[in-house]
Amino acid sequence: MARFAFFGTPEFAVPSLEALISLSELDHEIGLVVCQPDKPKGRGKKVLAPPVKERALEHNLLVTQPKTPKAGTEDGEAFFDLFQSLNIDLAVVAAYGRIIPNRLLKNPGSGFL
Repeated sequence: MARFAFFGTPEFAVPSLEALISLSELDHEIGLVVCQPDKPKGRGKKVLAPPVKERALEHNLLVTQPKTPKAGTEDGEAFFDLFQSLNIDLAVVAAYGRIIPNRLLKNPGSGFL
């Protein structure tokens, strides 16, 4: 069994997340979904969750929304600790919207796609 992480935020990334979810039928697991934080949108500036977060929660997946994945920041360090603790085998990225630091890129056993 392989354990995946998915990095994505907008509607564009939802089909890729759905493809990974379908792999769970083949005894694979999505251990973590990472997307950008909820943001105000529209004229009323109502805070809305990104489409990837909404879809991940529909499937009861663990979601995290670090403000930054950078080393040396409180949020970045907490995110890195979580990522390491989940023993991710492969991470898939589709329109995440942030630069992924080298220390994360080197972490999963099979890397990032």
